Amino acid sequence: MSRPTVLAAADHLVDLGWVTGSVSRAAAGRGRPSRAFAFRRDAGYVLGVDIGARTVRVAVADLTGDVVAEDEHTFSDPGMASESRLEAVLGTATGALDAVGVPGERLLAVCAGSSGTIAADGTVRVRSGIPGFVGVNLPDALGRVFDCTVVAENDCNLAVIAERWRGVSSGSENVVCMLAGERLGVGIVLHGGLVRGHAGGAGELGFLRFMDGYTAAEGLASRARAEGRRLVDAISVRGAGAASHDAPGAVLHTLAEGDAARVDAPLVFEAMRRGDTALPSLVEYVLGPAARAIATVSLLLDPELIVIGGAVADAGDVLLGPLRSMVGRLSKAPPRLEFSPLADRVVMLGAVRLALDMAQTEFQDPLAPAPGGTSGRARAST
Repeated sequence: MSRPTVLAAADHLVDLGWVTGSVSRAAAGRGRPSRAFAFRRDAGYVLGVDIGARTVRVAVADLTGDVVAEDEHTFSDPGMASESRLEAVLGTATGALDAVGVPGERLLAVCAGSSGTIAADGTVRVRSGIPGFVGVNLPDALGRVFDCTVVAENDCNLAVIAERWRGVSSGSENVVCMLAGERLGVGIVLHGGLVRGHAGGAGELGFLRFMDGYTAAEGLASRARAEGRRLVDAISVRGAGAASHDAPGAVLHTLAEGDAARVDAPLVFEAMRRGDTALPSLVEYVLGPAARAIATVSLLLDPELIVIGGAVADAGDVLLGPLRSMVGRLSKAPPRLEFSPLADRVVMLGAVRLALDMAQTEFQDPLAPAPGGTSGRARAST
């Protein structure tokens, strides 16, 4: 294309507010001044929200996907009513926006993630690990505050979107991401496309209830916490002599200072790192459902990679080896297994990526004006 054609197109983007331009004076006798253009990453922002039973995580990102603000809120009561939970979600989200001075008109899109099957209109359907959330329409609830496009998506689907964007599965066309925190579920990408199924429930692992002793309602974190507390209580009941360093659960008992209520999944995994002799039986109990789900999913879908994400991803150093071994015993052709480097941010980042896609569809693809207004014509610089 000719220089005037290119400059006309670039100037149009400047007028719309998506691009900035600058002019440098040409040296004497060296021809016309040069012009440089740059994408305005601050022409708008998006918001990604990960709503869980115990916490909500939010991220504000610019139009390149860089997170400029992030916050997390722990719910005082995981069983709280949905109205109270949503108020806390909105408060956390607006607080993050206020922290970086993003006004409402500069927010282009919001994406909220939740467990459970999400209908096309953003309503949580069938089942969810969040008390009282079945039947909640998330776009309507968040749209009371945010005057922009608001969408909702299943948390496992957002996790696999994030993994292909910034995780270990970048470039993979056939990948499964398993969220294995408080519950078990998977997000599926086949031939480069997200698989939702007829009613959005393709990633639910309800088949685990047909396997004795297993349920999708229990993830790695919830099983680790429950079994860890049982071990600590058992040692406390048997007395101080049972807490000798070589006794199963003794390291965990010491870390928890003998108080089962202090035991959570990270503490259990730390006890594993320190060589707690309860490791073999504990690993078998914690990883059993995930191993069976992975083996079954790999037989059905034949993915090139299965990524384990969520809060337990930080424990990949102690869980990956045993999990690979367990899956290898169940499958003749086990898939490649990895733990996510995105850890407990994976759903939030997937929500950011989907919100960016929505913003591009609404504003940038049709070349609509940027809500923040134009940046003005560039001035010559010395």
